[in-house]
Amino acid sequence: MSDKEEILENDFENTAEVLTDAEAQRKRTMQFALAGLALLAVLIGGFLFYRYTKQNTEKEAALKLSRIRPFYDAGQLEVALGGVSGMIRGEQVVGLTAIANQYGSAESGRLAALYAGTATASLGRYAEAERFFDQASGASSDITKMGGLAGLASCRANSNQSEAAAKLYEEAAAIGAKIGDEDHYRILAAMHYEKAGQKEKALALYRAVAASPEFSEAINEAKAGIIRLGATLE
Repeated sequence: MSDKEEILENDFENTAEVLTDAEAQRKRTMQFALAGLALLAVLIGGFLFYRYTKQNTEKEAALKLSRIRPFYDAGQLEVALGGVSGMIRGEQVVGLTAIANQYGSAESGRLAALYAGTATASLGRYAEAERFFDQASGASSDITKMGGLAGLASCRANSNQSEAAAKLYEEAAAIGAKIGDEDHYRILAAMHYEKAGQKEKALALYRAVAASPEFSEAINEAKAGIIRLGATLE
């Protein structure tokens, strides 16, 4: 578990006693989702960042993204979104919002949109985040597209559209299956099917995750979900 996920887990435990069961579960689900988005955005930067640099627009977008990303990584989300006033080492440092808007059809622009969506969602601005995630979901890169779909799902969840969120998380999981990262999204889909009252769909996903041959932090969540729904562990 990453440091960010441990912090989110501790925050949930400290507040659960004063929340209703339903609200506590909703809060945990949203935190689980945001932690996954934040981690995904960091991982993307590590191995996709300079992949799309063949065309001039791609080169420009990737270069601008490289200049602002350190602020995102440092948790300075408002600066990352809006950019830096003035010049740094003689270069203008524009924000993720401007990059996503200016280079919307470029792959690096869609990657910037994923970062922007994750930043605005982390700040609680889901309505603003939705358009960024929608942009990212149209990427050619599987991992950027997966992040966009997961982000859209978190926006639907925030609007209490549980079934819609579950379906989007299933789409993200289908892409994740190609790269061995499906359990996180399957568990989120199951949680939202459970919230929507679709017990059988939730159980099917919980059981699939619980039976995963690979170690996954989602396994314990899956087993808890199975028990919560009154079923037995197999």
